[in-house]
Amino acid sequence: MEMTKDMYSSELRKIAWRLQYRCKVSANKEFGMVFDINSIESFESSSVSKFFVQDIFNLINNEVGKKIIHAIYLDGKSEKEVALELQISQQAVNKWKKKTLKMLSMKLSS
Repeated sequence: MEMTKDMYSSELRKIAWRLQYRCKVSANKEFGMVFDINSIESFESSSVSKFFVQDIFNLINNEVGKKIIHAIYLDGKSEKEVALELQISQQAVNKWKKKTLKMLSMKLSS
């Protein structure tokens, strides 16, 4: 049981790092990077990946942050599209995204 918990914790840290890295890579671009969980070959791997993503989203306390991260990384929307949907500025979307990813990184590294 303990080994499984450590394995999940390690995988969650890796996913959070990837999300943060993708954020940095796309910071100067208008479009979001798609985190494609459907490209995983086996059903078991796909289920485990979806479990990890759901666990990460459960760590986000703020609904606005959840909406922004989901829209950018899972739906592949640009910051501008998300800003129009939420009726906030693109700069606000960028700040929320950075703030949420930083919070996730801190929670997963502790």
